[in-house]
Amino acid sequence: MKFLITFCLIASLATVAWTSSATWGKRYSNDYLLYRENVVRTPLNGNYWNVNVAFPKSGQGNTRNITAIYVFDRFTNSSGAQPSLWSGGPGYKFATVNLKSQYSRGINSTVEFYGR
Repeated sequence: MKFLITFCLIASLATVAWTSSATWGKRYSNDYLLYRENVVRTPLNGNYWNVNVAFPKSGQGNTRNITAIYVFDRFTNSSGAQPSLWSGGPGYKFATVNLKSQYSRGINSTVEFYGR
């Protein structure tokens, strides 16, 4: 029984570690879509892609607080980029999400920022 519980825990952690979609925060019915960016990069043979998606963009302002950030992997086989929240995020007026592709793979992800 202890083995089964340990196995299930390790399997669930491995599944979470390899997911290519991510969510930070919680979206409510009165939130607005502040920014959406589709990130598409062709595969680099023998290399990785590292792409930063920042909100707001340089030269733009933002007066709304971010409540949720969604990253959707648009590859059907979960071979997309691994998202990481590098700065800001829910509760802040700015955020930077990093997308790192898998080895010799491309990126096809959508990043959405919601706020009020």
